[in-house]
Amino acid sequence: MKMQFWGVRGYVPTPGAEYLRYGGNTCCTALYGAGGELVILDTGTGFCQLGDTLMTREFGRGCGEMTLLITHTYWDHILGLPFPGIVHIPGNRLHLHGPDSTRGSLEMVYNGMLSPVYSPVYGLAHIGATHSFQPISTEPFMVGGMRVSALPLSQRNHSPIWAYRVEEGQRSLVYITDVRYTDDQIWKQALQFAAGANTLVHSAPYTRAEQVQDYGHSRVEDAIELAQEAAVERLMIFHHAQARTDDQLDALVSGYRRQLGEDESPLIFDAAREGDMVDV
Repeated sequence: MKMQFWGVRGYVPTPGAEYLRYGGNTCCTALYGAGGELVILDTGTGFCQLGDTLMTREFGRGCGEMTLLITHTYWDHILGLPFPGIVHIPGNRLHLHGPDSTRGSLEMVYNGMLSPVYSPVYGLAHIGATHSFQPISTEPFMVGGMRVSALPLSQRNHSPIWAYRVEEGQRSLVYITDVRYTDDQIWKQALQFAAGANTLVHSAPYTRAEQVQDYGHSRVEDAIELAQEAAVERLMIFHHAQARTDDQLDALVSGYRRQLGEDESPLIFDAAREGDMVDV
């Protein structure tokens, strides 16, 4: 199983020369299975560039199939879906899994995003690709040879947030975003869910030293402590703050690597960069 990042920012897309090396698109990560399976974690604006790349494959001929795992329906995790050409080509198949909300189903949320008020697509009915929506649950399911498990880590009033674990053979990846460990129960659930994973992808836009009005995200230190307690091999933080430049991210990574080295921690630590391909 391989992983490739297509969008690593949070909140809003971040264009500009100071953000080119890490990238400015919002959340989208692709997993490639040994059997050709394609699993997408979130459809932020990074999904647009991924879609452009897939046009050169079977998706350009209307023969592509993908499974999309949506963590929640905030804009930075869903906005990219209607834009790539691949979703408008008949014959392509999109299987969307994600949480319903108190305001409606996942399908209703995406359909509303494509209403004539916001989009010339005029709703899901005008997307050419075959698409299906499945409410996520804690019951594991298979995508070819890949086993997908899900866990609700945050029950916000209008948009519950789920974490995903994808396993293939003896390798496993855990994807956690938009969670703040406000009580021991959430921490224990996350710890059990991530236990022994080869790779943990965790949102961490800020550090504990930074005074910001943001209550929905873990800090870098939270992600590191979770990875260490869960005996994870590699931690890759993402959902980078929109104002954090490439140079600042370089310095952040170097600082925490130095600290981990001083503590003789075996944890491999890095920040996600668009385009990076990682063996899980």
